Amino acid sequence: MKRAEDFIEELKQAGAFHDAPDGEFTESEAKTEAQQAVEQLFKQIESRAVMLLAIREHGAKELKTKLISKFPEPPELLVKTQEPVGLVKQLVDDVIELCQTQNWQSDERYLDQVVGSMMEKGQGPMKIRQKCQQACQDSRLIDAYLDIDSSEWLAIARKVMMKKYGDLSRPTNRNEQAKRMRFLQSRGFASEVVWKVFR
Repeated sequence: MKRAEDFIEELKQAGAFHDAPDGEFTESEAKTEAQQAVEQLFKQIESRAVMLLAIREHGAKELKTKLISKFPEPPELLVKTQEPVGLVKQLVDDVIELCQTQNWQSDERYLDQVVGSMMEKGQGPMKIRQKCQQACQDSRLIDAYLDIDSSEWLAIARKVMMKKYGDLSRPTNRNEQAKRMRFLQSRGFASEVVWKVFR
């Protein structure tokens, strides 16, 4: 599919206007109308993206999902532009590219904020990874942000356990021990870290 900017440029370079009976569009006029409709839709998507990014950081994948759900394919525009279904998706991709070029959107910034915030709240790497994967497509970037020494994850897990239960000793009651282990696993800590928490 053509990039939205290429499509708009093609419409701009379309043939000159020629006379037509009153009330009827010539081919050039129809293309101009289609061009304006595409440009207007692009601006609406851009405005929405900027508004969302002003509220908080978003991963590119998350931003794309929100924009596509907000702007469904308008059938009348597809008819005017003679484009197949997918025009909105292409415009959204172009808006996200613009936002990245302008440094309004950054997966690195998003991950830095989310990983730091979730670690501060006592979440483990598996839960943080799940959250990051919902917002970002780049698994290598996510891996890089979660490449933290296991001793640091252990320290976070111990802090969470102290806050919740007041001690780190292994309970003598097996059911209580299992309950505490499930609690840490629900926070996203791996089994090997969970076992090391109990002194």
